[in-house]
Amino acid sequence: MKRPIHSSSLPAALYARKHFLSQRSHEDMSKPVPKNSTSLRLLQPNRAGKGIPVSYASLPKHLATGSYHALAVVPLDDNALSSPKRHLPGIPVALQLAIGETAKCSVRRNLETLNSHIEDALVPTDPMSAFGSDFQLTNLPFQIPSTLPSFTDDYLLQFNLDTLFPSKLSNQLSEIMTELVDTSKSMGLGSTGTLSALDFMELSTLLGVSNISASISAFFHSLHWHLPVVHFPTFDPGNVSNPLLLSIFLSGATYTIPLDGGALPSSLFDVAEEYIFRKIAELSTLASPKEQSQLLSTVQLLQSALIIEMLQFGQDNMQTRRRIRIVRHPCLVSTIRSLGIFQLKRGTAPTVCDENTWKKLVAEEVCIRIACWVFLADGFLTVCFKNHPSISVFEMDCHFPWSAGLWEAESASSFSRIAMSHSTELPLPPFKDVITQLLETTANNGPITWGLSVSVEHLLILIYAINSLAFQARAGLLRYLSLDKIRCASDNWKRIWDSVIGLLNKDQFLHLGYPKHAQELWWLLNATLDASSRDDVSLSYMDNTATDDLGNLNEFIQWCHQSAP
Repeated sequence: MKRPIHSSSLPAALYARKHFLSQRSHEDMSKPVPKNSTSLRLLQPNRAGKGIPVSYASLPKHLATGSYHALAVVPLDDNALSSPKRHLPGIPVALQLAIGETAKCSVRRNLETLNSHIEDALVPTDPMSAFGSDFQLTNLPFQIPSTLPSFTDDYLLQFNLDTLFPSKLSNQLSEIMTELVDTSKSMGLGSTGTLSALDFMELSTLLGVSNISASISAFFHSLHWHLPVVHFPTFDPGNVSNPLLLSIFLSGATYTIPLDGGALPSSLFDVAEEYIFRKIAELSTLASPKEQSQLLSTVQLLQSALIIEMLQFGQDNMQTRRRIRIVRHPCLVSTIRSLGIFQLKRGTAPTVCDENTWKKLVAEEVCIRIACWVFLADGFLTVCFKNHPSISVFEMDCHFPWSAGLWEAESASSFSRIAMSHSTELPLPPFKDVITQLLETTANNGPITWGLSVSVEHLLILIYAINSLAFQARAGLLRYLSLDKIRCASDNWKRIWDSVIGLLNKDQFLHLGYPKHAQELWWLLNATLDASSRDDVSLSYMDNTATDDLGNLNEFIQWCHQSAP
């Protein structure tokens, strides 16, 4: 139950801050993210805030009419070795990329609960202590004028309220900023002369409480739809770990302009990555968590690592991509594997439940989503950069995640209603069993029984899985798996996709986020299967040498378009 806050207990200045945060969330963040301020570079916004020109003139028919940019796009820099402009000459078309599209048309969220949590976390831990008998003017961290005006609320508003009235959330943000500064120094930033160490005062204008409401809301209106591993309805900024709060804050900050107009330091994301993955590495030295608090902290650390991995991999920086691909991602996969999350099965199917049971089901679902979306990230690296998979399809013995409707249900009652409406659907087998059936079920066997129980999110994960198998078979890593089997899986996938999409209306399809590009991945899969059967094809994308350059993929797609009859 929300605690009442009485006007007699807090100075009016605190109400001004709360009112401002609430108004900014309700007014600014209830609108779509401005088109010119949100773009995507490999599932990540352009931090310069510019749209990215993309040439569709040389794309194959299936992609030229779709949204190829969700697969492989970086800013068009003529001088960059990774620039697709080297492979895609033609008429550039300025387009808003996938996350920007999602932010523009995604369902508006009810921010009341989120704002309430933020307000609670901003209540000073000891609001009247500043005026107690021990209070000294010399304790204030700013210069006191020689002639002191009356100590009124108007006077207080001239200063940083978080300094005067520290809250749980402001203290946590200060702790995060201190840890980031220390991490940057330990990385040698500032000593090499290339990048400066992070500065606490500079960070405080960017990562302060004045920006937190807009940043968190921006995250849940944009990147969340592409990486839905944090449960919005139960998310409480005042009760999450430092790494998760940081990763969400930074994700949202890439889509918003700080109130003080400052720009995010270029080294901030690298430092945040180092800070989070140091904690991931520490998990290997600790005993498996058994207490609920330890489990929650571990899960939130995994969530933060997956978010920062996606943010960092989206940078147009070859060294950053390589570090994420060959160091960070395998480290995250190994950690998740050691915790047994790839074999996690839910104890209870979604059903009518009370709030406590709902929250327990959500906690279990979060772990399943971590497994599935880190697998999706693994498939992304394979499809775009020919990275050898770090996760075997057949070790994915976990259940599939809930559909978006169940995951986004705002309350236990809403969840119960949706669960009841799906109660007649056949339950999905574990992940690896679904893949096995796709590989082995021929058209003569009739439709797959659970075909209409899958969601578009499931189909997105599955098409990445089939692409991963195709790459391994092509590279000679799965000699027992014939290309005919993979074609069979591809055909089965497409039949199910057509059936599922046929049940959606246009508005629902627009809100799918990244899953709406799954059919393009199916097209790419079939193109590689066709190219594998030809002796006259000699393209870099068809070999098994990993790269951090999107040029191989772009060259292959251009070749497919030119070779089309």
